[in-house]
Amino acid sequence: MLLTHIVCADQQIHSEESKYLRELGDRANISQHTKDEMEKIFAQDNHHLTVDYITKQVSVEEQSEVMRQILAIANLDGDFSSLERELVNKIGKIWNWSEEEINWYREYAEKFANSRKEKIKQETLLAGEEYSKAVENCSKIAQQDYHYAELAFNKTEATLKTLILSLEEVILKIEQKNSKATTAKEVAKQLEDSKQSLDAEIIKKLAKVRESHKAKERALNYFSIAFMGRTKAGKSTLHSIITQDGWDSIGVGKQRTTRFNRIYEWKNIRIIDTPGIGAAAEGGRDDEEVAKSIIDEADIICYVVTNDSIQEAEFQFLKVLKERAKPLIILLNVKYNLRNSRRLEHFLKNPDKLFALEGKNGIGGHIDRIRRYAKEHYTNNYFDIVPVMLLAAQLSSEPEHQENKEKLFQASRIQDFLDSIRESLINYGTIRRSQTFLGSTVGAINHHNQWIIKQTENN
Repeated sequence: MLLTHIVCADQQIHSEESKYLRELGDRANISQHTKDEMEKIFAQDNHHLTVDYITKQVSVEEQSEVMRQILAIANLDGDFSSLERELVNKIGKIWNWSEEEINWYREYAEKFANSRKEKIKQETLLAGEEYSKAVENCSKIAQQDYHYAELAFNKTEATLKTLILSLEEVILKIEQKNSKATTAKEVAKQLEDSKQSLDAEIIKKLAKVRESHKAKERALNYFSIAFMGRTKAGKSTLHSIITQDGWDSIGVGKQRTTRFNRIYEWKNIRIIDTPGIGAAAEGGRDDEEVAKSIIDEADIICYVVTNDSIQEAEFQFLKVLKERAKPLIILLNVKYNLRNSRRLEHFLKNPDKLFALEGKNGIGGHIDRIRRYAKEHYTNNYFDIVPVMLLAAQLSSEPEHQENKEKLFQASRIQDFLDSIRESLINYGTIRRSQTFLGSTVGAINHHNQWIIKQTENN
């Protein structure tokens, strides 16, 4: 249970963390009840198995092995985040462990994570030499831009410290020279309020920028693609198709309902599957906030919509992408029940029929609506709309449909989406990477920097 909590600690579920957790569960032959409780943690359902409760149940004899596995999982994604560190320290405190003891196990965990990565040899639909070269170029640009953003942050931090020191000096002088003057006391109080506001607000905001900036560091060598859209639009299906790897959980596959971002990495490409946007269910707002948390790390957003329900409300989220200068591809998931053998037969005879723009069941009207809604909230038309039948692509990888594998894959038009991603990466990848670092991080830093400079001049 503690391992499940650590997998969720940074609000992201990395594919390697999930796989290793399943391996440990299979090795330990855990019960169905345990699997169900782990699913509740993944889905953030109400559960009584809190970190505090579970930690206190671990015997002294078991603590070393549990800590070893906790840190091993925490390091599998190559980033021991502040949230993971906070949880590990909390567990160590309950067990009365010293910082030195925890650090000793961290060294082992890092070696374990590196050795496991060396064994990973995955092939996906986005693999190939052209991708490798393009991502290598993107990585070089990202390193330069990250360094520039780091300098901008350090400059802002230094300016902030100078302002706080200046305020302290002015307050002290006023209090020393005019200890009895009412007006002077009021001025000193106003300055003190300004200083406290700096401490409470600006420093807090800068800390968030710093956290976002650090999060991007772990993806410096990756081109990141985030899948977003409303619940049940097909994001997880798309994720499984592209990565050639499902998201079955430790138990019975309920992890698809998880309310965390899910990360898959290979050969310097990073796919991020997010929770639903604008979910109507309780907690939907939380899901949207979790999805938003990954935007700054993504180089391009693939927004998934369906032809059976295109509502303006689901496009309002595009305002957030526009504000953060995020490039966009819209995938129109054409839904049709191919699980029915008769329908599947008709589809394979004439697959283009479902992609026709005109006619009674044409998708032209849907595309026009997407353009209209997206233009209103995204403010431009500079994005691709790619109609795809995700179910057909999914069936092409299932054993019972191997005789029609090539037909289904081609008929799905998933290749059109892959071509759009390829063009974005190979032709515009370096620009996308610069937008990720300079468009959001440096912009946010400079906004605070200008405010601080103005306050310095006023005081």
